[in-house]
Amino acid sequence: MSFANAFRLFYMANWTGISAKQQDEIDRLATNIPTREIPTYDDLSYDDLPNDHLILNKPFLLSPLATSKWSSSAKFRISSADETVSLPNLSALRPYAHHIVPVANTLQQQFSEFERTEKPLGEVLDLWEEGKGKGLYVKDWHLMAEIESEGSSVNEVYEVPDCLRDDWLNPPYTPNPRLTQLENGRSSASTSDFRFTYLGPPLTYTPLHRDVYGSYSWSANVVGRKVWWLFPPDRLDQVKDQHGELVFDVRDLEDEGGAIKILQQEGEIIFVPSGWHHQVVNLDFCISINHNFFSSPTLPRIYDTLRTSQERVEESISDVKDMIIQRLGSEGDVWEKEWVEEVQSLLERDAGWNWKGFWQTVAKNTPPAPSHLCPPVHLRDEWIRHVIERFKLRREWVLQDDIRIIIEDIQQSIGICDDLR
Repeated sequence: MSFANAFRLFYMANWTGISAKQQDEIDRLATNIPTREIPTYDDLSYDDLPNDHLILNKPFLLSPLATSKWSSSAKFRISSADETVSLPNLSALRPYAHHIVPVANTLQQQFSEFERTEKPLGEVLDLWEEGKGKGLYVKDWHLMAEIESEGSSVNEVYEVPDCLRDDWLNPPYTPNPRLTQLENGRSSASTSDFRFTYLGPPLTYTPLHRDVYGSYSWSANVVGRKVWWLFPPDRLDQVKDQHGELVFDVRDLEDEGGAIKILQQEGEIIFVPSGWHHQVVNLDFCISINHNFFSSPTLPRIYDTLRTSQERVEESISDVKDMIIQRLGSEGDVWEKEWVEEVQSLLERDAGWNWKGFWQTVAKNTPPAPSHLCPPVHLRDEWIRHVIERFKLRREWVLQDDIRIIIEDIQQSIGICDDLR
C-alpha cells in the first residue's frame, strides 16, 4: 500500500475532526431511536408493492441484501473496527474527480436551504482527506448520467431492485449507456435525470423538505448510516412556525415534531412515499444513491401537486392578470390565452415543469413496461383516464392546443375514444 493510501486510510479511520459536542449529538441520535414503525423486507416482489405501499402511500425498507451485490458496495467501502459500518473509500471515487458536483455547506444556512457552490469532485475529496470541509455535503450529483455520457455502464455502481424499476421520471432502467446526441456530435446524459448520489461527513444533513413534483423516492446507503424523520401529509402541524412555514431543522422542536424516526443502516434502501416531508442526517461519513420517481399509481397525487403549485403561482401574479385584461379587454379568450401562457411559463420555473411537461411524461410511459415491473395495464390505464377526465374540466384543455394534441395521442394509445372538448 502506498504512503498516500495508508494516510487516507488512517485519516478516515480516525475521523475525529468533530468536536466532543458533535460526537455527543451523534451518540444521542444513534441511541434515541424508537422501534421501527415501518416494515423491512429482504425481498419485496412487485406483485406486493402496489397494494401494500404504492397505492396506500406507505414507507418501507429493503434490507442490506438489496445492495449486497452492487459494485459500489464493494468498491466504496473500507472495513472498520465496527463491523456494521464501513469507512468510505474516497480513492475509489477518484475516477470521477473531474465531475463538477453541487456542494452544500451545511454549516451555513442560506434562506430555506444551505449555501451552495459547484466544484470538481476532486477538490472536495482533497479537502476531506486533509481534514477540512467537515460541513461540505455533495448533493444531487448526477453520477449515473455522467457515467452514461462517458459511454460506460451504471453497472459499475449499482443495479436498481426489480420492485423499483417502474420509474416514469427517469428513462427506462437499463445497465447499458443511455445517451443523447448533441448537435456537435458529442454525447450527453439525458437532462431528464432524477438519479442522484450524495456523500458527506458525519452530521451533514438535508433540512425538512418534500421531494420534487411530490414524487416517490428511494435512497440506498452504500456507506454509513442515516437518521430519517418522516412526516405524512396529515402530520405537518407540529413542524410549522408561527407564520405557517415549515421549520428548517426538526431537531429544534419538542419531540422532533412527532416524526416517524428511522435509523437507516448501511446497505438498506428506504422508500419515501409521495408527498411525505422528511429530514435526513448522516451519522457517519455516508455515500448514498437516490432516485426520485413516480409511476401510474401515484399519477393522481402528482396531478394534485402540480395543480396546487399552479394555484400558488396564479395567486402570486394576480396583478399580471389584471394588467392583461386591461390591455386586451375581457371579451373573447385572447386575454385568457396570454394569461395561461404566462402562468405556465412561471409554473415551469417554479415547480420544475408545467402541464405540457406532465402530459409529455405520461405520453412517454403509456406503452406498458414488462408485466412483472408494473401494475396491470387496465389499472395503469384507469389512473391515466382519471387524470385526463379531471384535466378536461380545466381551461388549459380548451386553450392550449399543444397539450390537447398530446392528450389525444395518449387517449388513442389506451383506447379512449370520447372527446370532451
